[in-house]
Amino acid sequence: MTQTGLMPGKKGKIVHVCFERTQGKRKDYAEIVMPSGRVLSNKGFLDEEVAQFRIYLKAHKHEIFVTAKQINHDMIFKL
Repeated sequence: MTQTGLMPGKKGKIVHVCFERTQGKRKDYAEIVMPSGRVLSNKGFLDEEVAQFRIYLKAHKHEIFVTAKQINHDMIFKL
Protein backbone atom coordinates (compact mmCIF):
# COMPACT_ATOMS: atom_id res chain seq x y z
CA MET A 1 0.00 0.00 0.00
CA THR A 2 1.24 3.47 -0.89
CA GLN A 3 -0.36 6.84 -0.48
CA THR A 4 -0.01 10.47 -1.44
CA GLY A 5 0.25 13.46 0.82
CA LEU A 6 -2.77 15.72 1.30
CA MET A 7 -4.16 17.03 -1.96
CA PRO A 8 -6.90 19.60 -2.62
CA GLY A 9 -10.30 18.14 -3.46
CA LYS A 10 -13.71 19.59 -4.26
CA LYS A 11 -14.91 19.13 -0.67
CA GLY A 12 -11.64 19.45 1.25
CA LYS A 13 -8.38 17.56 1.47
CA ILE A 14 -8.06 14.10 -0.07
CA VAL A 15 -5.49 11.32 -0.16
CA HIS A 16 -4.98 8.80 -2.95
CA VAL A 17 -4.19 5.28 -1.70
CA CYS A 18 -2.85 2.56 -4.00
CA PHE A 19 -2.75 -1.19 -3.48
CA GLU A 20 -0.41 -3.20 -5.68
CA ARG A 21 0.69 -6.79 -6.03
CA THR A 22 2.59 -8.87 -8.54
CA GLN A 23 1.38 -12.33 -9.45
CA GLY A 24 3.79 -13.91 -11.88
CA LYS A 25 4.12 -11.43 -14.74
CA ARG A 26 0.81 -9.75 -13.91
CA LYS A 27 0.64 -6.59 -11.84
CA ASP A 28 -2.62 -5.84 -10.05
CA TYR A 29 -3.42 -2.28 -9.05
CA ALA A 30 -6.25 -0.46 -7.26
CA GLU A 31 -6.46 3.25 -6.45
CA ILE A 32 -8.95 4.58 -3.91
CA VAL A 33 -9.57 8.18 -2.82
CA MET A 34 -9.94 8.99 0.85
CA PRO A 35 -12.07 9.99 2.68
CA SER A 36 -14.84 9.14 0.20
CA GLY A 37 -13.63 5.60 -0.49
CA ARG A 38 -14.30 6.09 -4.21
CA VAL A 39 -12.43 3.59 -6.40
CA LEU A 40 -10.62 5.44 -9.19
CA SER A 41 -9.18 2.37 -10.85
CA ASN A 42 -8.93 -1.36 -10.39
CA LYS A 43 -6.97 -3.77 -12.50
CA GLY A 44 -6.74 -7.36 -11.36
CA PHE A 45 -8.30 -7.26 -7.89
CA LEU A 46 -11.62 -9.01 -7.27
CA ASP A 47 -14.59 -6.89 -6.15
CA GLU A 48 -14.43 -8.64 -2.76
CA GLU A 49 -10.78 -7.62 -2.36
CA VAL A 50 -11.56 -4.00 -3.19
CA ALA A 51 -14.40 -4.09 -0.66
CA GLN A 52 -11.89 -5.29 1.95
CA PHE A 53 -9.53 -2.44 1.01
CA ARG A 54 -12.34 0.06 1.55
CA ILE A 55 -13.15 -1.44 4.97
CA TYR A 56 -9.47 -1.27 5.92
CA LEU A 57 -9.18 2.35 4.78
CA LYS A 58 -12.28 3.38 6.69
CA ALA A 59 -10.93 1.74 9.86
CA HIS A 60 -7.52 3.41 9.45
CA LYS A 61 -8.65 6.80 8.13
CA HIS A 62 -7.04 8.74 10.97
CA GLU A 63 -3.62 7.11 10.53
CA ILE A 64 -3.74 7.58 6.76
CA PHE A 65 -4.38 11.31 7.10
CA VAL A 66 -1.66 11.67 9.77
CA THR A 67 0.79 10.01 7.38
CA ALA A 68 -0.38 12.23 4.52
CA LYS A 69 0.29 15.35 6.62
CA GLN A 70 3.78 14.04 7.41
CA ILE A 71 4.44 13.43 3.70
CA ASN A 72 3.50 17.04 2.95
CA HIS A 73 5.70 18.29 5.81
CA ASP A 74 8.68 16.23 4.64
CA MET A 75 8.31 17.44 1.04
CA ILE A 76 8.23 21.10 2.08
CA PHE A 77 11.25 20.91 4.33
CA LYS A 78 13.39 18.77 1.99
CA LEU A 79 13.20 21.23 -0.92
